[in-house]
Amino acid sequence: MKIQQWWRASAIVLMGAASAAFAGEVPEVLAKYFQADVPVKAQIVMIVPPQEFEKFVQKLSEAAQKDPEWFAEHTQSTSSGSPIPEFHEKLGMTRDEYDKYVKLWDSREAKKLEDVSIMLTKSAEGEWKLNGTGSANSLSLVRYQVEGNQFKSPNGVLENINDINAPDRSLLGAWTGKEWRYQSENTLTKMKENIAVGDTNDGKYSILIYRLQEVTSSGKPLFDKSLFIRFAAKKK
Repeated sequence: MKIQQWWRASAIVLMGAASAAFAGEVPEVLAKYFQADVPVKAQIVMIVPPQEFEKFVQKLSEAAQKDPEWFAEHTQSTSSGSPIPEFHEKLGMTRDEYDKYVKLWDSREAKKLEDVSIMLTKSAEGEWKLNGTGSANSLSLVRYQVEGNQFKSPNGVLENINDINAPDRSLLGAWTGKEWRYQSENTLTKMKENIAVGDTNDGKYSILIYRLQEVTSSGKPLFDKSLFIRFAAKKK
């Protein structure tokens, strides 16, 4: 082999090895969904139930106003990740009405709001960020730090909390994943920031959720930015 050909072949091999090594640096918790410096086509979506479902929401609101303490206890103990609590006569509806609303919820759809692109890049040693286009550009403010398995935003550190195992009737359907959360509170406001990533149980989609909420100490909403992003799941 001529020296020039040998050099080109060696250079290609070395470049390939370097690329593989770099890609291998992607943290395991993110490598399941992204490759370094490879943009992923995604959609920002919102979940839309049929219009008739609003009547169910209204009935739940009325039940909550009649007996706030009971309603809070009932929904927390029976919802199991679903926005629909188990049937009870104090919800203000018959069993047939309840079953009808459950069927309406089961027919909810994911409506596309915007096409976006997400790309994972290394921002510093041991630190990674998700760059998003369009409305997803706020993701770049949140950096994943390998040490500590945490995200960091301008607000503070998002710590890893319990794994997600959402049921079929959760907002986004049945899916599993990881979640990180930051919370703060003072005499005037309360803030909560979450980021989560996972896969739907049917294997079709990966999900990326980002939410930043701020309310007054009395619970009055001040700010709420929510991103529900889905994209085709990586082939195993």
